[in-house]
Amino acid sequence: MNIREGKKEYLDMQIPEELHQRMNDVIKLDRKRRNERKVICMIKRTMASAAACLVIFAAGLNTSAAFAETAAGLPVIGGLARVLTVRSYHASEGDINLDMEVPAIENTSGDAAFTEAVNQEIEKIVNDYTAQAEQEFTAYKEAFFATGGTEEEWNGRQMDILVDYEVKYQKDPVLSLELTAAKGWVAASEERHYYNLDVASGRELTLSDVLGDDWKNIANEEIDRQIKERIAADPSASFFGYGDNELTEAKFTSVSEDTEFYLNAEGDVVIVFPKYEIAPGYMGILEFTIQD
Repeated sequence: MNIREGKKEYLDMQIPEELHQRMNDVIKLDRKRRNERKVICMIKRTMASAAACLVIFAAGLNTSAAFAETAAGLPVIGGLARVLTVRSYHASEGDINLDMEVPAIENTSGDAAFTEAVNQEIEKIVNDYTAQAEQEFTAYKEAFFATGGTEEEWNGRQMDILVDYEVKYQKDPVLSLELTAAKGWVAASEERHYYNLDVASGRELTLSDVLGDDWKNIANEEIDRQIKERIAADPSASFFGYGDNELTEAKFTSVSEDTEFYLNAEGDVVIVFPKYEIAPGYMGILEFTIQD
């Protein structure tokens, strides 16, 4: 049995494009998760106040190994690896609003050193992104007033920094996790990071692992087909090098070992292209599902 044929046993079990809409969706998702945690907290702790439950839940995960162990038994996590929210932070600091849900992976019976390295990478991404966003906003504000801007013109401008995550797929020994970092001020931007892990063997899965030896042709043909299908269905859709778009030097030609992907709830591969990579910016982040 080759890897692709074994995928159903191994892995058996859409997202808005415009960033401003995505920012709103992330906020809605965060509110939904807060509500879910309130319910969980009331069940687990029998607290009278849902707001107090949320604070205790977040603080418990941040400070108590015993509490995190209890939380790891909740429905969204379990098995060889458990995904915990290790930092839940929602606050305003001056002109900057922080909305943070930071995950960590706990490996219960596999290569703990491997998942710890992943956790350290996630922490670094979050810390670097937050620091850079704050520096950008501080520099922008200083330049604004240095060039004659007034408090009235500034009009209480703020930066929103959002960090969130989603477990895209989990069935032992495979875990697929998406980490999102976004910021909004004068303009808005978003970046996503994906972790497709075999927690038993302690390694990251590749497109070859999940699509087989012919992974490039399989992915390329399906992406090309879907691009043409989207252009035919939507007159406003545009991709570099397709139709009337003359930027052929940026046209999609092939996936590579560095192409981002995740596994969806059905275990299908979803290939992700950042904004501007294969299409104009207004097309946003693009996803293509590669089904068997």
